[in-house]
Amino acid sequence: MMEKYGILLIDDEAAYHAMVSALLGGRGVEVAAVADSDEALAAVMRQRFALILLDIQLGADDGRELVGSLRRMRPWLADCPIVAFTTMRPAAGESYFIDRGFDGWLPKPFKAADLIALARRWLGADRVGELSEESPLAKLLGEEAAASMIERLHVHLSEAVAEIDGGADPRPVGHRVGGLAGTLGFPALSAAWLSLQDNSAAWPTVRALTLETLGGNGASRR
Repeated sequence: MMEKYGILLIDDEAAYHAMVSALLGGRGVEVAAVADSDEALAAVMRQRFALILLDIQLGADDGRELVGSLRRMRPWLADCPIVAFTTMRPAAGESYFIDRGFDGWLPKPFKAADLIALARRWLGADRVGELSEESPLAKLLGEEAAASMIERLHVHLSEAVAEIDGGADPRPVGHRVGGLAGTLGFPALSAAWLSLQDNSAAWPTVRALTLETLGGNGASRR
């Protein structure tokens, strides 16, 4: 019997592979990412997953057709939660996807808290760590020094968002900010910004994650 583990992410954008893996990997969740239908079907033949995130627009493939193929591949897939992970926003909302064989909907751009809540719902709260309010820098530098560094990071983030919103090329900005966030120990934020070097279309999600961080809800303190 195949072992049940983690999440299968089916998305043709490498940027989302990086962001989802970084956000959940630090919370004890393994993420396997594939880019198309063929890779997805091969993955479920090799491995049993606890949750599948499925993009709707997979290049030439359509996730609304793939979900049916997945359900028929293995007996365990009939009951495996498959969540639509898409920029589509149908008028019917989540029921549009439920009617087409999905178990839920995580719209893009997404917030870190929404992704983690989804993982906790389907994988179990005991398997997925919550957003932490504790800064890892505080253990190394002390609370005061860590707070100062995070405040400076927030300034850089705010300026970077304004730059790109104002028409700046996301690639060099993403490289600069991603490197800074990584140096300060924020891997998910770093992965999000670094993804802009290869795919500026990921900006809406990078922006949403950044604004969530700037909102002070704990997303930056990973």
